[in-house]
Amino acid sequence: MTLPLFCLGGKAAPEAIAADLKTLARLPERARARFWDALGPALPDPLPASVESALDTFARAFEAPRDDLARALKASRFLVREACARGLDRSRFEEDVVGLAGGPLSPEAAVIAPILLSKYDAVRSAIGAGALRDTLTDHGAVVESIEWRVDAVLASSRGDTGAAKIAVLTLGYRDGDRKDRITLHLSSEKLEELRRACERMSS
Repeated sequence: MTLPLFCLGGKAAPEAIAADLKTLARLPERARARFWDALGPALPDPLPASVESALDTFARAFEAPRDDLARALKASRFLVREACARGLDRSRFEEDVVGLAGGPLSPEAAVIAPILLSKYDAVRSAIGAGALRDTLTDHGAVVESIEWRVDAVLASSRGDTGAAKIAVLTLGYRDGDRKDRITLHLSSEKLEELRRACERMSS
């Protein structure tokens, strides 16, 4: 099959993807109804080691032929991940799935498309958020939490401060696999400067 796919940027579908995808329509009805229970945990990259045992458990629970289930999951995982990586909208993804499943009049497409589309939007948002988080982490520390309070400094060893108001800002951050926190003290002037900077960055 040389069907160009939106999820591949217009490139042709890999060999055997269409045939593997169509095995989804052959699964028992109960297995199809719960297909995302198997597909969702298989979406991360790299593929979690637990997927193989989960596949066996799912196949037994829903009396699904393991080979058909594995092929359906492989094709679905590939298509969903590629579509999400490109931020493909729902309608374009549907066109890809329907085309691979035999076209708008195909009985397989009528079964497969509603299954994959049922959670596509939610998964696309989740994978997109994960990709953004990983992209930021690739280039340094990433802020994960912000806590603050307002204090007044009445006096110190350096003398009377006149009850100066200060902002105390604690940032939780991740740097690779390491998590840490840093606490910063901002004068009223620096707090105002930070506020203006945030406004400019948000505009």
